[in-house]
Amino acid sequence: MAIAYRQFIVKILIFTIIVFTIASALFSTVLNMWYFAAYPYQILLIALVTTISHLWILKAAGQNTRRFTTAFMASVTLKLMVYLTFMLIYLLIDHSQIIPFALTFITFYISFTIFEVVQVLNYIKKHSKISL
Repeated sequence: MAIAYRQFIVKILIFTIIVFTIASALFSTVLNMWYFAAYPYQILLIALVTTISHLWILKAAGQNTRRFTTAFMASVTLKLMVYLTFMLIYLLIDHSQIIPFALTFITFYISFTIFEVVQVLNYIKKHSKISL
């Protein structure tokens, strides 16, 4: 299990660096007029929350189907609550960047969610007794 944790942390660090690099390149060229200073914080928050929830899901996947399902649904719910809270707080502080903030957040959220789901499915196929 510890190996799977380390492998995921390395993979998400690489993925986060790639997403950050692409976002930085886009904001410095094509999307220059939509640049806002908080996009790195969006990436960091989503990467951190995704890592925590994924490790929780991996732990539950090693036990049984019921715990895995509960952990997965709870992690999705908690992630959405954390993300909505972050979005509301930021938009209350700086409401001048609503559209760029929302669009980039949704893009990052979808990217990291797809990444996490692929990683969970790969782990379950290789290591778990849970049937898909």
